[in-house]
Amino acid sequence: MTASKSLRKCISDNTNELVIYGADSFSQFPRRDASVHSKCDRAVAAAGPDDLVILRTSLDHDYYDWLRSCSLGSNHVIEYNALSTDTSLTELIIEDPGPVLKVIEHLGQKPVYTPWFSGYLEEKAAKILGAEHFGTSQAVAQKYNDKGKFKAICQQLEIPVVAGDTFTLHPEDKENSHEMIAIIRRHLVSNKSVIIRGTLAESAYSLYKTTGVDLEDLYHEIADSGENQVLIEPFLDVTSTPNDQWAIGRDGSIDHFGILDQVCEQGLVWVGNIKGQQLDPNIYDYIHNTSHLIVTDMAKSGYCGVIGIDYIVCEDGVFPVENNARFNGSSYVSMVVNNIEQLSATPVPFWKFIKTATSPCSFPELADRLAPHLYDGSTLNSVLPLNCKELSVTGGFNVVIMAENMHLINDIEQSLVEDGVKRS
Repeated sequence: MTASKSLRKCISDNTNELVIYGADSFSQFPRRDASVHSKCDRAVAAAGPDDLVILRTSLDHDYYDWLRSCSLGSNHVIEYNALSTDTSLTELIIEDPGPVLKVIEHLGQKPVYTPWFSGYLEEKAAKILGAEHFGTSQAVAQKYNDKGKFKAICQQLEIPVVAGDTFTLHPEDKENSHEMIAIIRRHLVSNKSVIIRGTLAESAYSLYKTTGVDLEDLYHEIADSGENQVLIEPFLDVTSTPNDQWAIGRDGSIDHFGILDQVCEQGLVWVGNIKGQQLDPNIYDYIHNTSHLIVTDMAKSGYCGVIGIDYIVCEDGVFPVENNARFNGSSYVSMVVNNIEQLSATPVPFWKFIKTATSPCSFPELADRLAPHLYDGSTLNSVLPLNCKELSVTGGFNVVIMAENMHLINDIEQSLVEDGVKRS
C-alpha cells in the first residue's frame, strides 16, 4: 500500500495508455427521476490534457474555453449529443463506438476505459473499444455498493456497525406494511427517530427519517419509489460524517487518498466535502485501519476502481455506513485540485466542494457573478465552478473553494451567498 500516488496515476502511470473517462452516473441509477443527472461533464475539468473525455450530451464551449484558459481540462472531448435520458453514455458507445475508435486510432495509445460505476455494459463497452477496464464486474461492484450486503460484510469482518434490521418490501402482501411498521416502532421505543435507507444507492430519495407519524403512508411512499429492500436503523446523534477514499489498481495495488469530511444537510443528504480539517488522531487511525480491512477484502474479491467508504462518528462509536464502490463525486474534485497543485507547484491545504445554485444563466454570466473570486489559473484563495451542464436550465452547478485555511473558505462562501450563489 502506498500513500503518495495521485488517483490519475492509480488509473494509469503509463504514457503509452489513453485514459478514457465516461463519468455518467446513469449506469448506477437505472431508475431515474429528476434528481438523477448524467454529470458526464465533471470529468472535463478533472482530465489531464492528454486524456479523452466522452460526453453523453454536448459540451458547454464557454465553460470549456475558460478551463483551457486556466490550463485545465483535456484536449480531446467527444460529444454524443443525446437529447433524452433514455440512453446511458455506455449504451451510446456500444451502439456507435465509431467516434471513440477514431480518436483511439488517431492517438495510437492503448485505451483504458474509466467509467463512473462498473456494470455489465461498462465491461462490454471496454471490450468493444479494445480497452482495459479500470473497473470491476457488475457482481463485485454490487456486492459492496449494496448497503445491506456491505453491512453484512462488515459484520463478517467483525467490524462494529449500527444496530438495525434489513427489511424486504412485498407490497402485494397486505401484512408486509404492518411488519415494517412494527420494526420501526420497536426502534422508536429507545430512539427519538428512525432512518430508513434503500440498500441500493438511488440518490437522496432513498433516505427517509421518521418519528413514527404516518407510517402507513411512509411504507407506500417507499414501495412506490421502487425500493425492494431497506435498512431500518436508529437515527443517531452524529457529530461528523467522514468519507475515506481508496483505490485498487488494475494490478491489485491498494492506494489511500485520505479522509474527507462530508457536508450533510439535516444529517441525511450529502451536499459536499471538505478537505483539510483534522480528525482526532484516534478516530483517524480507527477509520484508516477499518477501511484497510474492507479494501483488502475487496481486492481479494477482484475489485478494481475507486472506493469511498462513508462513516458516522457519534457517542455510540464510529461506524461504516456505506461503501461507494465507484467513483465518488469528490473523486473528480480531488483530481482537479491535484492538477492545479501540479500546475502551480503549490499545495492546496484546504478545499470545500459544495452543490450550489443561482438563477439560470450562461457560463459567462456566472463568471461575472463569481468575480472577484473566480479561479484565474494561479490564485489560491478562489472559486472553481464544476458540473455546469444544468446551469442555463436550472441554475444548478457545483463549486470548489480553495484557500489557505477554513476561515478564508467560510468568508468566500459567505461572499458567494451575498452574490446570489447558495447551497442547493
